[in-house]
Amino acid sequence: MRFIFVAFMAIIGAALAADKPPPAPVIPAGHPCKADGSAGNCASGFCLQLVQDKEGVCK
Repeated sequence: MRFIFVAFMAIIGAALAADKPPPAPVIPAGHPCKADGSAGNCASGFCLQLVQDKEGVCK
C-alpha cells in the first residue's frame, strides 16, 4: 500500500514538472528586443523600446 502511494506521488510530481514551458531566451546587450518580452528577455533585464519603434535594444 505504501509503495503504491509513493509511486502515485512520483507520477504526479513528474507530470507537474513536465508541464512547465521552457524559459525565454536571454538576449545579450546591444541586440534587438521587444519590451513585452515576446522576443526573449535581455540579460540585464532592460529593453529600451520607444513607442513608435517595432523593436528596441537591450541595454
